[in-house]
Amino acid sequence: MKSPLRIAFTALALLGAASIAEAKWVPVHSVWSDNSPLAVRDGATGVWSTPTLGYSSSNWQEGTSQAFSHAVALSDGHLYEFRLVTVSTSDNDQIGKLWDVYKDGVLACNDCVGKVYGLSGPIGAYFKIYVGTPFAYAELWHFSGYITNRFDY
Repeated sequence: MKSPLRIAFTALALLGAASIAEAKWVPVHSVWSDNSPLAVRDGATGVWSTPTLGYSSSNWQEGTSQAFSHAVALSDGHLYEFRLVTVSTSDNDQIGKLWDVYKDGVLACNDCVGKVYGLSGPIGAYFKIYVGTPFAYAELWHFSGYITNRFDY
């Protein structure tokens, strides 16, 4: 007769092996743009402009809080910077939660609700960043650009 302890350890080992077999790889993505963005919108003035220079990088692991997104654009003599500071949601196409937006090095929108989306597109497709207020998502601040490189695994 087998001891109850030996049976319990065997059952736990089998459950552990089954859990490992069921675990799936969580996809990771890196999308960036290294040429002039499509557009920028100043959330304080509502003015849309076409940047002369800009760059963006978004890197994230789907369904986790592990993400980085950053974009800069020079437009109409102003430097805009978008920084993802907190993540609540992410999937293969978007990352969302809180952003900081800087205009000419001054914090213009602190911990504002926003998202970057359109990240699942191929090279040549465009993506958008929209940032609202600290209280709600809105399409106030904007950055959009073309995907020029991507790496997914």
